[in-house]
Amino acid sequence: MSTRQNAIRASILAGFVLSGLFLWLALRQVDARELGRTFAAIALGPVLLSACAVAASMALRAVRWRLIAGLPPSHHRQFARATYLGLLVNQLFPGRLGELVRVVTLAKLSGSTFVAPLASAVLDRLIDIVVLIGYAMALYLMLPLDEVLTSWIGYLLSASAVVAVGLALFVKGAHLWEKSVSALTERWLQHWSLRPDVLLSELRHEFHAILSDWNRFGSVAALGLLILFCDYMIIASLFLSVDIPLSPLAPLLVLFCMAAGSALPSAPGYLGIYQAAAMVAFAFFSQPPEKAVALATIVQLLNLAIAFLLNGRGAITLIRRVRANPQKIE
Repeated sequence: MSTRQNAIRASILAGFVLSGLFLWLALRQVDARELGRTFAAIALGPVLLSACAVAASMALRAVRWRLIAGLPPSHHRQFARATYLGLLVNQLFPGRLGELVRVVTLAKLSGSTFVAPLASAVLDRLIDIVVLIGYAMALYLMLPLDEVLTSWIGYLLSASAVVAVGLALFVKGAHLWEKSVSALTERWLQHWSLRPDVLLSELRHEFHAILSDWNRFGSVAALGLLILFCDYMIIASLFLSVDIPLSPLAPLLVLFCMAAGSALPSAPGYLGIYQAAAMVAFAFFSQPPEKAVALATIVQLLNLAIAFLLNGRGAITLIRRVRANPQKIE
């Protein structure tokens, strides 16, 4: 068995182990009867509103990715199909396999190499990290957080400062830094027939293109805010559906905890990760763990259902191929 196959299997195993651990930690604090009553009392109207926000968030992410790549609206269908399929795969398979699937799908649909789709996808994820940092700063400034959450956010902001310095050096073309990154990524990228220097050059080009075009930069920033609003509405609507008092910052704290938790390797749909993250957030507002588990589970079910609806019938064939040969997606 190749080193690459071993790495894939290790990643899958780590995802299931982590998710199982977090699911056990979450459910051991939950009363089964009370959880059943919580699900039975769910109001469907807010759930439908949340489902609309999920669909809007997914659609806007496809538009943002296209703008980051600098391509015209005529290419939108390709980005939409790749985005929706990637989101669906993340719900069905472990290890965030959807991130790879969306890059490969876009490359195949557009008939291009992996370099440009991968570079734009990296920038797309960097924007999500910037939003996560924004969550952290807002919560740090506006909420009297407990010691655990304060430490968690403090570590995140410290790491973000290091990343920001690294990005600044990268954009300006620090060649020593670039050589170091090339050396670290060369072994991984060779499996995809990519040269590190070519990928890094494309990343720098994408950075400069966005930062030098204020219209494009403004459009990407505006879409980021719209996606944040949609994500906020997903959680805020579910607060109402499970009868939780809604305060302005409460959904933001839940979003932050879920987003931070999703950075871990996880089993399909972030099972266990979201439940534990929601319980951390709900404990701050003295809400019962049963409602945290119910809300996180509804988020997972909505993401799965909407991703299936957006992908259509053709996704089933592609999902079967990915499941049969995950190491051959290239």
